[in-house]
Amino acid sequence: MKPITVSVVGLGQMGSALVAPLLRGGNAVTVWNRNKEKAAPLVALGAQLADSIENAVKASELIVVCLSSYDISDTLFREPKVQPLLSGKTFIQLTTGTGDEAARSAAWAKDAEFSYLDGAIMDYPAAVGTAGCLLLASGPEASYKHYADHLRLLGGKFTYVGKNPAAANHLDGGLLTLYYATTFGFLQSAAMLEAADVSVETLKNAVDSFRHVLDKTMARATDSLSRKDYTGHEASIVVHSYGVQTLRDRARLAGVDYSLLQLFSEYLEKTRDMGFHAAELPATFEIFRRTR
Repeated sequence: MKPITVSVVGLGQMGSALVAPLLRGGNAVTVWNRNKEKAAPLVALGAQLADSIENAVKASELIVVCLSSYDISDTLFREPKVQPLLSGKTFIQLTTGTGDEAARSAAWAKDAEFSYLDGAIMDYPAAVGTAGCLLLASGPEASYKHYADHLRLLGGKFTYVGKNPAAANHLDGGLLTLYYATTFGFLQSAAMLEAADVSVETLKNAVDSFRHVLDKTMARATDSLSRKDYTGHEASIVVHSYGVQTLRDRARLAGVDYSLLQLFSEYLEKTRDMGFHAAELPATFEIFRRTR
């Protein structure tokens, strides 16, 4: 892998975490942040501190951006003194935003004659640079391939998800929705078990043994959605509805907040009322999907 010049713009926790792996790969890394003090530890590692956003862009062929919003990114890079400097370079946006913002940024990049990849970091800052860290990118495939080895320095599971510039952003949203749903489910379970004097460690150990059931359920749901067929022979919506009502009542009787379980129960009731009473759990997809 041939070393390149890289500028990292935005040195919050996540942005700062991107610098060391790039340096370890032998690349010349320039950093910029409004608060210059955040750059000090990175300069100590070997990064160069740019004194302006213009000089940060001038310094490198690959511009990696990790800011708190697309609006802030636009404020920096769409400045008349800065935008022309991007011409001919590759810009990867790792800022959190929406698919529409990603698409608008890609259109702007096309007009400004630079290559634009939109991406997301699907892990905590401490995991950046490790073999198991997942990052996503979408946009021009040629640009991704050109820098793929360098980008994998940031995470061994750096994945290209398609030419649509918004694809990585949408997948990021899907994975984060799953992340929050899973975490809230775990915390609800922990609260119910605490009320029954069962430790959270016991729950965690049981989850490790139960994980194959969750994986199997997700695989079956994927197959059902792909085939648009919710029939099966395991457990109907009616059976699941009864089971969730029982869980809700357990939480209520234990004095534990049960609003999450009440929501699950309502989802199942709506699905049943749509005529899917004999279908399996993936039929609840029909109450979530876009109707317009």
